[in-house]
Amino acid sequence: MQMQGNTILVAGGTRGIGRALAGLLCRMGNEVLVFDSEPRRAQAAARAVPGLRAVELCLEDPWSVAGFCEQLAATCPALNLLVNIDIAFPVRQLPGMGALLAGDDTHERAQARRLGIQHLTGALLSHFRRRGCGSVMNVSVGPVLGLPPARRPDAEGGARACAVSVTKRWARAAIEVTDVGVASPAGTPDAAVRAPAMSRVQWLSSVAHLLAEGLQEDAAVARLGALCPALQPATRESRREAQAATAH
Repeated sequence: MQMQGNTILVAGGTRGIGRALAGLLCRMGNEVLVFDSEPRRAQAAARAVPGLRAVELCLEDPWSVAGFCEQLAATCPALNLLVNIDIAFPVRQLPGMGALLAGDDTHERAQARRLGIQHLTGALLSHFRRRGCGSVMNVSVGPVLGLPPARRPDAEGGARACAVSVTKRWARAAIEVTDVGVASPAGTPDAAVRAPAMSRVQWLSSVAHLLAEGLQEDAAVARLGALCPALQPATRESRREAQAATAH
């Protein structure tokens, strides 16, 4: 699997570093969908990042998650990648800080979000299996001296394809990918997009090393913005050529 020509649902891609990662995936020629517990946030991200598409999903409601996945599979059958982003740098998410902030419910909301992400991951697995291929990517970033990282959502029945973990100074970044089903065969439109593509391992390594720098949010967003600025036009052109070839 390459990092171009995919249809991607990103959890945690509406603000800060998460939005910069979603934007990076857009610029690389992917169709990217984002959601947020506050729909206005997702819509604001879609307006700020060309090519980003906002969808509505309430992770706290299991019935909403199940219905969303059924609708997404019907309206967006090309979906082949779920990216779960967990950035633990905000002060309220650091170990012990919640106890110092009166009335803070960050921990409870974070726990509810993790349960929702696990439900979302599980619900999308059946779509990936029916489609014949799909992947789940978990991206987590946080301080080295923090609590042990939260258990990542499992992709039951999938095969762990690759993982990168980088620690620099006081920050740690880990990206893990699980594949479900088999890769697209050669000769499909996806394969035709691969000429100018960046491999998955290259992308994982570049992003993990950048995030592990522990930069301030603005600096990390700027670095992600410069990581891959020129691939989108060529990839879109390749996709159009591939679609024209299959039409004949």
